[in-house]
Amino acid sequence: MAVILGVPPENLRRDIADRTTAVSQRYHRGKAASRVKLLHQEMQLAYVGSPLALENTRNNLLDMEDDE
Repeated sequence: MAVILGVPPENLRRDIADRTTAVSQRYHRGKAASRVKLLHQEMQLAYVGSPLALENTRNNLLDMEDDE
């Protein structure tokens, strides 16, 4: 990622670690959006009967309940 952005890796890591920076906020927003897309796709696979997707979805729901 740092190479694509043309910044030193240590600077990117520092900026991501500091939750007050715009870089960190954009990084975490993008990461969350990717997770939502993956979970949605897994739900779609569960709906059509994929055993692995069903198990993963079940585990994700249990994890969400634990987090509440």
